[in-house]
Amino acid sequence: MNDSKLFLLLETFNPYQLNRFSKFLNSPYHNEDNQLINLFNTLAPYFKNKAKAEAPSQSHIWKSIFGKQTFKAVKFARLFSDLLKKAEEFLVIDNLKHNETVKLENLLSYYTDKKLGRHYPETAQLARKKLEAIPYREGEYYLQLFRLEAHQTNFIELQNQRTTEKNLLQTSEALDAFYLINKLNYLAAILHYKKFLSMECEVKLATEVLEHVKNNDYGHIPALQVQYKVVQSLIEPEREEHFIELKALLASHYKLFPRQQGRNLYAFAINYCIRKVNGGNMAYVPELLAIYRQLLVAGLMFDDENMLSQFDYKNIVSVALRASEISWAEKFINDYKNSIPKANRQNAFTFNLAKLYFTKRKFDKVLPLLQDVVYNDIFYQLDSKTTLMKTYYELGEYMPMMALKESFRILLRRKKLISVQNRVNYTNFMRFTMQLYRIDVKDTKKLHQLGKCIASSTNVADKGWLLEKLEELT
Repeated sequence: MNDSKLFLLLETFNPYQLNRFSKFLNSPYHNEDNQLINLFNTLAPYFKNKAKAEAPSQSHIWKSIFGKQTFKAVKFARLFSDLLKKAEEFLVIDNLKHNETVKLENLLSYYTDKKLGRHYPETAQLARKKLEAIPYREGEYYLQLFRLEAHQTNFIELQNQRTTEKNLLQTSEALDAFYLINKLNYLAAILHYKKFLSMECEVKLATEVLEHVKNNDYGHIPALQVQYKVVQSLIEPEREEHFIELKALLASHYKLFPRQQGRNLYAFAINYCIRKVNGGNMAYVPELLAIYRQLLVAGLMFDDENMLSQFDYKNIVSVALRASEISWAEKFINDYKNSIPKANRQNAFTFNLAKLYFTKRKFDKVLPLLQDVVYNDIFYQLDSKTTLMKTYYELGEYMPMMALKESFRILLRRKKLISVQNRVNYTNFMRFTMQLYRIDVKDTKKLHQLGKCIASSTNVADKGWLLEKLEELT
């Protein structure tokens, strides 16, 4: 029962939504079935306090609604289905209630349909005022602007006055802005996923759209400029000016996008840096850290509850350490510890502190910290074992390193969640680390051969550290 569609939907309701839904059900205009009210009242205590309350049993729910009547599975299922439909209806109405522009737009549509010319102007003015009060200027803004302009065009036509200035150009320009922003947005997504998935497709009008944007001035629409630069950075990654312009545009205009959309756009800049670093261009490590700093200042790294993902926390620390920003990384680890959700906080803090101490060459502090890490995620397991193997190497602990190599090998072989690419990367890391440990430092020929092998390998984890250790030996 807990995995029913009704339960799964109500679990997403916050306390305010649950209260509004209760009022919705108790309104005769929306609901005349008292059994649905009784069902919700039976379920509500659980959804309001899931941490402490137990989900009511099927028999308890039936008894609270039907008393001593004989249980009927079909009737019980239909009751759940009816309440689910009411919950969906409530969400539609509740969302509309909180979107003043769409609400007024529906009213304008009614006025024009019924030819109520005296009612239209004041409502149209209010709708524009509400739309302009919204801080965002992404595709959705221009879609709503287009609809308002289209209503205005219809209203002017209804006046049947040839001398009245038409609104056709403004309507067309708003539609163009909406289309171009969204076309570029989906084009960027397709170009991104083509790198990972076997997507062989021709995007219709892509060439024409790109040529049009290139030859026209859209400086007054920053959202369009940002999307265009994202696409250019994907099509021509060798031209670094696209990335530089994209980064500057995002820094100036991120507030024009809702939080998640702004974060998604920054993700293209992050991935661009990662591809450059993976290609051997280490100059993009500090660039990547600079982007993460921008995201932190902008508040785009956090969710709606102002929490920071443990994985983002780990990525930022890793990049900062790689950029040799040791002091900044240490301050970040401590300053943002409490921003991580409580369930993952101690684990993330302990793991990243171990990474910091490894970079500071305080190897005696690394081992006990890694022993306290709970491996509830495969990437923690892989990264922890890599850090542990490097620590044993630095300390010259051959026996525990051999034991770790065996357990690492078994993990890579058995864990189905590990991709083939990662399996190869970490296997090569172990192989090269053991070769570095065993090699005769006096055998310059073998050292040279090993160096060439590591340098030419494209499928190896922690390649920078391996090359650094090789340089120490030579």
